[in-house]
Amino acid sequence: MATELDALPEALDPGLGTDLERQAAPPRWRGLADAFIARTNRPAVTGLIVLLAATAFVVARWDLWARRSIDRFILIGQYFANPAQLPSGMAIRPKYGYDGQFFYRLAINPVNFSHTAYGITMDQAYRFMRIGYPVITWLVSFGQSALVPYMLVAVNIAALGALGYLGALIARQSGRHAACGLLLPGYFGLVTSLSRDTAEPVAAALLVAGLLALRARRPIVASLLLAFAVLTRETAMVAVAAIAIVRLAGLLRRQNRLGREDIAWALPAVAFVGWQGIVYAFSGAVPLFADTGRNAGTPLIAPFAAIGHNLSRLDLLGYNAADVWLAELAVLLVFAAAALRSMRTSLAPMHERLALVLYLVEICIVTPDTWNSLSADLRSFVEVYLLAVMLLLSRPRGPARSPGSWLARAATVGLVPVLGGVIWLHLHLA
Repeated sequence: MATELDALPEALDPGLGTDLERQAAPPRWRGLADAFIARTNRPAVTGLIVLLAATAFVVARWDLWARRSIDRFILIGQYFANPAQLPSGMAIRPKYGYDGQFFYRLAINPVNFSHTAYGITMDQAYRFMRIGYPVITWLVSFGQSALVPYMLVAVNIAALGALGYLGALIARQSGRHAACGLLLPGYFGLVTSLSRDTAEPVAAALLVAGLLALRARRPIVASLLLAFAVLTRETAMVAVAAIAIVRLAGLLRRQNRLGREDIAWALPAVAFVGWQGIVYAFSGAVPLFADTGRNAGTPLIAPFAAIGHNLSRLDLLGYNAADVWLAELAVLLVFAAAALRSMRTSLAPMHERLALVLYLVEICIVTPDTWNSLSADLRSFVEVYLLAVMLLLSRPRGPARSPGSWLARAATVGLVPVLGGVIWLHLHLA
């Protein structure tokens, strides 16, 4: 009887049942959108997006700026070049060139400690301690020097793709869509590294991978990744120091004991000190000490001097290098402020939160040489951005008014045009 009564309205109006079904069913576009969101919610998809974007940028720069010569990415300067020893036709720029020339020299033979070799003269001994990126490039080049200019670029593209994948993993851990991980490789300084063959993308990928391995309680894997990170870029030792401080503080409080977890900071520290000793034995100089006078100075002097100087050059009606620098600094500081505001709610481990604070202290004591480099797009401050984004992505999903949420949204919105502007500049300018 109930079935007959249920069917009575449709019998009186045959179209009524169809209308009710249409009202109850979601629109077709919404179903397609949900399916697309679900299918793209994978770290591999995010990594592939970054990989393709980085490749497209390199091809565009190679065509528009480098005049279809991959050698121009290296930016070899005439002050450090011996044209007679360089490959025929290698592009040489006026004056000093850029850091990529030293990575190129090391990638040809990572264990040649001569002051001058393969047409490049080293300016300082500290170049030898950043050996990770050249070693990887040498390996994938199979020792063939003709392949090195191509592999320097390819290795950085792969590192950025890995950062996209790792960022997606962090986002998924906190219940966010994997696409949120696009923030991690979205730092404007990494565009400079990709454009000029420097080590930041590789160091960033190794550092983040090591920290994630530590989150997964895989200290041996973490120790190997972090050891390679500190040999790629010495500033990774700041994160290693943060891990050591947290572990040792726990020992003093008798909350934990020495064990296999401590290898995560002990092995990178040993690797770093050991490589310093090897370089000293062959070159006669301790690389870290050679770097100190150039990159460290009186706290807070350089940042305020650089900000004041660039504010005086601000062009509200135009768009010059000082405008770009100030916009980049503003975005970076907002990301850092959002992460600091989210300290208590972030699920990131204590050593990652401490590392962010230590990296902020570090950038306050670097010299004017680092702060005043307008063309570097703050690439030396990449770890501040990485740790800030890791903390923000590690927040549990909750109310929109949770601590730091509005700052995080503001930073993300500000990042897009600044990143776009930096990409445009590197496609048309050096």
